[in-house]
Amino acid sequence: MERDSQTVPQPPADALGGAPGPTSAPTEPEGAPTGPALATPTAPAAPAAPPPAASAGPGVVRVLVETPNLTWLDLDDPGSPALDELAERYGFHELAVEDCRNDAQLAKLDPFPEHLFLIANSIRYDQETGDLHVKELDVFMGERFIVTVHDGPSLSVESVAAHLAKTTRFKKPAHILHALLDAIQDRFLPTLDEMGAEIDRLEEEVLESPTALSLSRLFQLRRNLVNFRRAASAQRELLNALSRRDARVVPPDTVIYFRDIYDHVVASMEMIESYRDLVSGVLDIYLTRTANRTNDVVKALTLIATIILPLTLITGWYGMNVVNLPLANDPNGVWYVTGGMAALTLGLLIYFRTRGWI
Repeated sequence: MERDSQTVPQPPADALGGAPGPTSAPTEPEGAPTGPALATPTAPAAPAAPPPAASAGPGVVRVLVETPNLTWLDLDDPGSPALDELAERYGFHELAVEDCRNDAQLAKLDPFPEHLFLIANSIRYDQETGDLHVKELDVFMGERFIVTVHDGPSLSVESVAAHLAKTTRFKKPAHILHALLDAIQDRFLPTLDEMGAEIDRLEEEVLESPTALSLSRLFQLRRNLVNFRRAASAQRELLNALSRRDARVVPPDTVIYFRDIYDHVVASMEMIESYRDLVSGVLDIYLTRTANRTNDVVKALTLIATIILPLTLITGWYGMNVVNLPLANDPNGVWYVTGGMAALTLGLLIYFRTRGWI
């Protein structure tokens, strides 16, 4: 589920299309094909307030706005037959419908003669598991309609739909599209802040006591940043294309607002690159700390082996089965040899200490 639930401030009414449209009862163009069963809103006012999410079950088309100049339909199940009925009603291309039903699609824009089809990506980061979830929102947009399709609940759609009841600024499909993309983009920077906090925590952990779990989380973060950058890069190209679309679907006075979202995506990508550098730096710290710890262990073992080597030589010498060895017949010989070995060990330790090896 997406977490982009913040309500995005909308551009001024005069910049988005002038005076409010008529509030007459919904009408259908003459000769329009019969559409699927729709969960209609309870109030006929325009723009209509969206019905509660529980008022329509999965796979049922919700009518969020319906006026003579603007219709917004929402479907939360791409596999539902309702999508096929909408495709027949509005003339959606079969490839666009197929894209709706395919998983893991990156943002893109496909222009068709009578409408645009686009995919936008929203981002959600789970701090507990460290997983980054990329979810898609499919949008069909014509001159007087916009259809949103998503798998399961969409907080972007719900936040914009809830905002409809408080404003009359949505006059055209492009205005709703702008609000949806802005709501999605508004989750990019908070998500990056959450990932940045995780990077700081891992950096402190690596400096204090690096573990294998720290390394695993660092690699996971780096992979998440790569996936985030892929999604943001595709989103940037989508917004760049929308900023250059013809005024038939994207009015010229709305292009500047898509350009504003484009600038935010570019800023997000710069932050992603900075965080990738930070993760690489923390990985270098981890490898350095691990190498230093390994060197300490090897040094300790080397010192122990260096001390034991002469002691082994002495005990091996006196362990030979020959006569007339020095001190072999002396009753106190074993103590002399033991004292010599202890003195040798102490001398080696003092030497190592003076050289700074221990």
